[in-house]
Amino acid sequence: MTGAPRRRPLVLAAALALAACGGAPKMPAADTVLAAGPVVLRGTLLARDSATLVFVACGTTAERPVQLRRFSQVIEALVAVNGAVRDSIYLELEADTAGGRIGAREARFATNFSEGSRCDRPRSYFDVEATGNEPFWHVTLDGSQLVLERAEAPLELAFVADTPVVRGGLTTIFAHRDEGRVRDLQFGLLRTACRDGMSDAWYPYRAEVRFGKMALHGCARR
Repeated sequence: MTGAPRRRPLVLAAALALAACGGAPKMPAADTVLAAGPVVLRGTLLARDSATLVFVACGTTAERPVQLRRFSQVIEALVAVNGAVRDSIYLELEADTAGGRIGAREARFATNFSEGSRCDRPRSYFDVEATGNEPFWHVTLDGSQLVLERAEAPLELAFVADTPVVRGGLTTIFAHRDEGRVRDLQFGLLRTACRDGMSDAWYPYRAEVRFGKMALHGCARR
């Protein structure tokens, strides 16, 4: 993964995406696994065998059986990270939790434990986060504020995002700003699995950013 984003104030109360943010890590409160759902959970997915999956939510030790909903992509994420339905991965997912079981609706992010467990990283509240390498870039969407970070100057550009345009599995967001040489940006999200070339982390979306004469490609999550 690329570097962690800096905290910025929320523009809207909507808070869908998970991402690590800077500063000293703090142990989060235990993720609830008893709510009626759906909720977003973080933790460890363990594959006992091809038919038996269990989930241990961050801050807990209880192993909860996992039931896969259609199009949840949990198996796809597990295979992408580990090469087969085996062992364990760090997983973020949307799930129903009534009755003590984890009804997996949607896998949102998965990676191995090469960098340790991510449970000690506090949550943040971006609607969408996207990242790419060579060259490095990072986009966060928070309500109507879209921020592009790059390794080259200008290091950070803030845009006002229009309402997303959705056509099937493709979401396109046009954004603009009033000052500077770069005034317009187009941010695209395609609902198809994506692997980060540096970390081998799994994402459920491919991302493209176009501004000026630049076209940047990478992966994204909600």
